[in-house]
Amino acid sequence: DRTMLVRVARSLVLALPGTLVLAGCFTTTADFRTEAETFIVEDESVSDGLGVALVSANCDEPADQEVGTVFDCTAIDENGDEWGFEVEIAESNGIELSVSERP
Repeated sequence: DRTMLVRVARSLVLALPGTLVLAGCFTTTADFRTEAETFIVEDESVSDGLGVALVSANCDEPADQEVGTVFDCTAIDENGDEWGFEVEIAESNGIELSVSERP
């Protein structure tokens, strides 16, 4: 197993910690998409930082696995509001997550 490093943009989600670590194995672009969706919904630091629980997430599949590749995600919170996230592949086994749209 490789470790996925997720860096959260503090300027956009101030309450989230700067670095979060998840276990994951990334062999395809779909792996990045799936891990981003899981992280957005299941990691408590995201919901704590936003002040609302996210109940579902849907991410675009990145075009490739290259560092710097950006893909978008949307999530629905417990109130039915939609959030937008921008995800950037920061290294071969990591992503940077930032809020791109608030409800």
